[in-house]
Amino acid sequence: MKATTKQVNYALHLLGERGYSTRYMDASFKALGASMRQRSGKVADWLGSMDRAEISALIRTLEEE
Repeated sequence: MKATTKQVNYALHLLGERGYSTRYMDASFKALGASMRQRSGKVADWLGSMDRAEISALIRTLEEE
């Protein structure tokens, strides 16, 4: 199942709090598991393409930072 809007919005919030771009992806997203191809796009598109388990894991990672 695809990531929910609530998950995407929360992940965007956490990314912003931790100093990541919330608009366009850059090299810093490699540490979060984004491929080189994914890093050429927008953050919201990357988050929206995840399934619920993937975005949950990302959220846990961000919460632990």
